[in-house]
Amino acid sequence: MKIECQTALLRNAVQLLQPVCPLRTTMPILSNLLVKAASGQIELVATDLDLTVKTKIPADIVEEGETTIPVRFFLDALRKMNSDTIEISVDEANVSTIRSGNKVKCSLRGMDPSSFANFPVVETDVSIELPTKDLSTMLKYTSYAVSKDESKSMLNGVCFNFSDDLDVVATDGKRLAKYVYVGVKQEKAMQVIVPTKSISVIQQILNTEGTAEIKYTANLMQINTLNSVLVTRLVDEHYPNYNQVIPKSCQAKIQVNRSAFLNAISLATVVTEKSKQAVVRLNFEKNQLAVSANTAEIGEVNDVLEIKYDGEQVDLALNPTYLTDVCQSVDSEEITIEITGSGSPLVVRSGENFLCIIMPMRV
Repeated sequence: MKIECQTALLRNAVQLLQPVCPLRTTMPILSNLLVKAASGQIELVATDLDLTVKTKIPADIVEEGETTIPVRFFLDALRKMNSDTIEISVDEANVSTIRSGNKVKCSLRGMDPSSFANFPVVETDVSIELPTKDLSTMLKYTSYAVSKDESKSMLNGVCFNFSDDLDVVATDGKRLAKYVYVGVKQEKAMQVIVPTKSISVIQQILNTEGTAEIKYTANLMQINTLNSVLVTRLVDEHYPNYNQVIPKSCQAKIQVNRSAFLNAISLATVVTEKSKQAVVRLNFEKNQLAVSANTAEIGEVNDVLEIKYDGEQVDLALNPTYLTDVCQSVDSEEITIEITGSGSPLVVRSGENFLCIIMPMRV
C-alpha cells in the first residue's frame, strides 16, 4: 500500500477515532486503526467491540491495500509533522513508513489486518433522518446530565425515545435534561439508551454539514453522516419514566438573561470551589433574584439580578455545577426559570423544546 494525502485531514481523522480505541486491552489489535486505501480515498476504522467507527478522507492512491497502525503512536507522530502533505507506504510485514517533507521519516509496526474485527451490520428498516446540526444541539443540551455512577447502568447514557416525536433525555437522579425534536414520528415507539462513550464520539462525527441518518434496533444504533459511520451497542436496561418527575405546574415563570445569570453563578463558585459540597443559594424576592454563596474558610459572594417577579419569597439551595452546565449548554440569550416553591425542583427552559430540572439540596 502506498498513499499521499493532506496531513491535516489525516490528523483530524485519526484524532476522531483515537478515543474509540481502549486504553487497556487484552487484545492488542484493538489499539490499532484499520487503514484501507482504494478508489481515491483512505478509510480508517476503530473499534473496542462495543463501539465501531469508520471515517474516510480523500487521498492519492499510488498502490491500493490495507494495514493496521497503532493509533496512539500514529496520532503522536502526525501531531509533530508540519508539512502540508505526507506519504505512507506499507511493506509486507505491516510496517508503515510515514514521510513528511524531504527529511522526516517515521516507521510504525502494525498488525495483520485480517485479524481486525468485521464492521457490525445493523439489520433494520427503521430509521430517521435529520440535520446533523439539530442532532448535535440535542446532545449538547442534554448529555452533561448523564450519571457517572457506574452502579446505575441505566443512567450511564442518553435515552433516545422514538415515538410521535423524538425525546433525547439524560439524568443522574439529581437533575434531568430533556430535548424534544418534533416531526420525526415513528409508527413503532421504542426507547434506546446510548452509552456515554458513544455519545461523545457521536458529537464529534456531527461536526459536519448535511444530514444524519439514525438506524436502530433493540441492541444496536447506527449513525451515518457525510464522511463517517458509527455503530454502537446499546445499554441493555429500561430507562426510568422521566415524564413523572417533570412538574405539572409552577408558582412563577421568570425570564432571566442567560449570560448575566451564568456570570452570577460563576462568581459565587469562587468561594465554593474548595468545598466538598458546594452550594449556591437563589433567593427570589419582589423584582430581584439574589445569587449568593458563602464558605467559612474563604468568604461570601452576593449578586443581585433584576427580574420581573411579584410572588412570595422563595429560597433554594442548589449545586452550582448543575446551574453552570445548563447555562453553558444552551444558546438562547434568555432562559425561563420556573419555581415551584422553596425546597422544590427548579426548572430551566430554553425555547419550547428544552427543559432541565434541578433538584434542590438540603443544607
